[in-house]
Amino acid sequence: MISLLSYGEILVDFLPNSADASSYMPLAGGAPANVAVAFSKLGGESYFAGGLSTDNFGAMLMNKLSDEGVDTTYAKTIPDVNTALVLVSLDSSGERSFNFYRNNTADTKYSRAHIDEIQWQDIGVFHYCSNTLTNELMFSNTLYALDNAKANNVLISFDVNLRQQLWYDVTLLPYRVEKCVKKSDIIKLSKDEAEYLAKIKLLDVDGYINYLLSLGSKLIVMTDGPNAVQVTHENFKVLVEVAKISPVDTTGAGDSFISGLLFSLAQTVQKNLNIASLFECIEQREQVSVAVIFAAKCGAFTCLKKGAFTALPLLSDL
Repeated sequence: MISLLSYGEILVDFLPNSADASSYMPLAGGAPANVAVAFSKLGGESYFAGGLSTDNFGAMLMNKLSDEGVDTTYAKTIPDVNTALVLVSLDSSGERSFNFYRNNTADTKYSRAHIDEIQWQDIGVFHYCSNTLTNELMFSNTLYALDNAKANNVLISFDVNLRQQLWYDVTLLPYRVEKCVKKSDIIKLSKDEAEYLAKIKLLDVDGYINYLLSLGSKLIVMTDGPNAVQVTHENFKVLVEVAKISPVDTTGAGDSFISGLLFSLAQTVQKNLNIASLFECIEQREQVSVAVIFAAKCGAFTCLKKGAFTALPLLSDL
């Protein structure tokens, strides 16, 4: 079985219980943790690598990972720091805005020593997002993890997932994202994120996507809410329509999408004797198209329920 290691933050999402946001419910979340759980719920072998507090929230998060079948061997408890928290607001269409409480929290303390414990020969896919790039030490450690993954021939998936309010110096964001793109095979981003980054480079969106390919990435997957997903490879382009739904909460939808994509690609390699590796699989238009269709179903399903872990689909749901 091709396994996935998801690297980065795990935190507590506080979602409103009511329309007037007079009360909130704490739910396990964090983009990389969502991906690890989503991959596991689909039936894959999943690891999470990140820092968790020894506070009550940290204990809850560790239990939630285990309950969802995620291997927590590389999830490390960090003493004397708090769990990161996010206050999530939802508009009438289920779209979110965020207030982060993440200053020297456990998720920011995952170290190179922790990374050195990873048994890379057991990992098929390494997934991460830009929230581990927001300060110099985390950025350096992320690059170290990427170099280890690449040295062990692990497919690298990068969800850009921009949260500008987390950055100490947002002017560093484009450079750090590009540095990581150069080390990654699959890049997933939203159209809003592509437009933001393209504007900085004085490019249009298509020009920016071609620029990302020129940096060395193999496959660029751009989501656009209810509109078609655009997939760009140097040898092909695919547009995949998504289901028309009335979203309740878009929390975790992008994470569900990318985990569905990675799971479908892994399943293809495991079942197809003519495809030797994930690297070969992402070169094939037909296989990528099938994976994106499946990913879109995962993302749509997740939008129909509140929360992240709880809204992620089982394979039987699809």
